[in-house]
Amino acid sequence: MAEREVVILGCGLAGLSAGIHLLEAGRGRFRVRILERGHVVGGKASSMPHVDAATGRTFTVDHGFHVFFDYPNLGARLRSLDAMGGLTALRHDVRIWSEGTVRRFRAIPLPSPFHLLAGGLESGLYGPLDGIAVFRFLSEIFVIEIDRLSEAERRRLDETAFTDYARAHGLSDAILGSSFFRFITQSAFIYPNPMSALAAIAAIQLVSQSYDSVAMRYMNGGLGDVVTAPLLQHFLRQGGVLEKFQQAKRFRVEGGRVAAVEVQNSRHFIHAAEMASGFLSNYASVETPVGPPEPPKPPHPGTAITTPSAPGPDEGDGPPGSVADVTADHYVSALPPLDLVGTLGPEMLALPYFAAIAKLKTQKTMALTIWYDRLVSPEDADGAIVALPGPFSTVCDLARIQSDPEGDGSVVQFVGEDGAFTGRPDREVVDAAMVVLQKLWPLSRGAVVQKSYFHRGRHDAFFLSTPGSDALRPAAASPYPNLFLAGDYTQTGFRVICMEGAYISGMLAANAILAREGLPQIPIAPMRQPGGATQLARIARRLLS
Repeated sequence: MAEREVVILGCGLAGLSAGIHLLEAGRGRFRVRILERGHVVGGKASSMPHVDAATGRTFTVDHGFHVFFDYPNLGARLRSLDAMGGLTALRHDVRIWSEGTVRRFRAIPLPSPFHLLAGGLESGLYGPLDGIAVFRFLSEIFVIEIDRLSEAERRRLDETAFTDYARAHGLSDAILGSSFFRFITQSAFIYPNPMSALAAIAAIQLVSQSYDSVAMRYMNGGLGDVVTAPLLQHFLRQGGVLEKFQQAKRFRVEGGRVAAVEVQNSRHFIHAAEMASGFLSNYASVETPVGPPEPPKPPHPGTAITTPSAPGPDEGDGPPGSVADVTADHYVSALPPLDLVGTLGPEMLALPYFAAIAKLKTQKTMALTIWYDRLVSPEDADGAIVALPGPFSTVCDLARIQSDPEGDGSVVQFVGEDGAFTGRPDREVVDAAMVVLQKLWPLSRGAVVQKSYFHRGRHDAFFLSTPGSDALRPAAASPYPNLFLAGDYTQTGFRVICMEGAYISGMLAANAILAREGLPQIPIAPMRQPGGATQLARIARRLLS
């Protein structure tokens, strides 16, 4: 049987998922190539070793801090690849910053929704009366079955801000302004924007509607090594091809189909804005441009901006800067939404499907990693602390959670959103983080910073699930019969912006191509359903409706 050529643009989790599932389910029919604009794969799930020129020591820089929840499809894949060893043991608790104090919120092994009640009261985040209100509110959310709602009901939830929804369901302004509530919204990297009630309900159900779903794992190493590398290796073992330094520039349409995608060899491409501002990006090419700008002063003592270590030979065709048309039978865009919009000509953007994508809002993330010469956190800092004030919402000491952490002491990793600090200089952002860190862990005041990196994510910005956003999210199949989209911003049915959402989006894009070719589609596992009283309440609600 003749091979059908599939070209995937972008080697993040969505692109890798699409490629893997096409090769596995395609019965030998597909030849799959992934084109990646830089030399680092993984997108938001990337990490990169950076070698310090002075000491020769290697420091691993993640795109940002990540937590692995109860992901039914990505988790099953990693288990099948014997790759779960890169994740730490299951945890059923989280630490929340509350008025300068860190409080532990843990679940207990009881049927839903009682698994959260005692732990919430034990945390001291709220008193008994507020606790009852929160418990009642979460119980109501757990009972909702989103896929059974009418289209009009889903649209109303999508168009309603989560704070307005919560207030209408009995939560006081004191609860809405609390660190507990801030934790819910900041975990989606949406602050300071409002969050859609539909997206918030889906996220809460994913991570807390049963004792098992509360469980989380941390990365026991760089995210790219733990999650992305096993997927990439599996893709290549299946016969997939990865071509680096190949940046999609423009789709060319003829006769109602995509005829080609214009691709530029980006071997010498440097993101000049990042070079000038001092941001560190895993996507900057290893090549040094002619007459590079002088590096800026580091944003904090000990911070250094370095050039990534060489990734190896260029795998793309053509000399640096050259442009060529790449043709295929099917195309999958696994690019972030704004990058995709940049590849669309006027004819494509005139279509409502693509015009809606152009309206999606995204937000950059920020990450700050600091290596100290000694441990600066207390022994009980064995997990992420969320709902922080200032530019970063989450902090974690990797030395307390990883079995073999880098460095001589603490490896402090901050992550947050750029929205409230847009246009503010790097130094101001980092200094604000240090003020919070020194309040949180006073021992950091006297410790020596051996290395630190500050990263403002200009490329793989997070899709913002603001009110009305769900209606803008595209399906996998585009108006063109041979162009498909993948990415956590697409309509996945999962509705949560996370690694699982990206992975499912690749499965859906693969299924759309398999359907076009008359091949069986891949089953997609749903998120874990609650048990106990919540499941009984759902059944009762169905009978009464």
